[in-house]
Amino acid sequence: MRYATLRVVPVMAGCLLFALAACSRKAPSVEPAPAAGPADAAATRPADTGSSAAAFTWPASLHPFGEGYPNPGDPCRRVGESPAVADFLDHTQVLVGCPGRADETAAATLLAEGQGKALAYIDGVTIIAVPPNAAM
Repeated sequence: MRYATLRVVPVMAGCLLFALAACSRKAPSVEPAPAAGPADAAATRPADTGSSAAAFTWPASLHPFGEGYPNPGDPCRRVGESPAVADFLDHTQVLVGCPGRADETAAATLLAEGQGKALAYIDGVTIIAVPPNAAM
């Protein structure tokens, strides 16, 4: 009996250290998206300067992929599965990220076209749910 106890203690200590290491990672900054609809987003859209999207650095926490959404070269991108968007994953929608807030040019343009719904603002990116038939 004593031998079995001695084997369990190091395993439990290793599990505890692993759990503590996982807790020290910085979680992504998540804010709920504003309740503005597509018409409101278009009305509050600022003028496009063209430089903010080009200078934007995508956060690795969102696992962005593709060359742009909905078309190559567009500032928005598809967002991959990650812990940052785990609460929004659903087989009935595609997740798209646009640099900036929902009322800024990139997201406001997509929302004004009626293609999706703003879900959250994570690490400088507005997360938008798009129906799969509208996704490319």
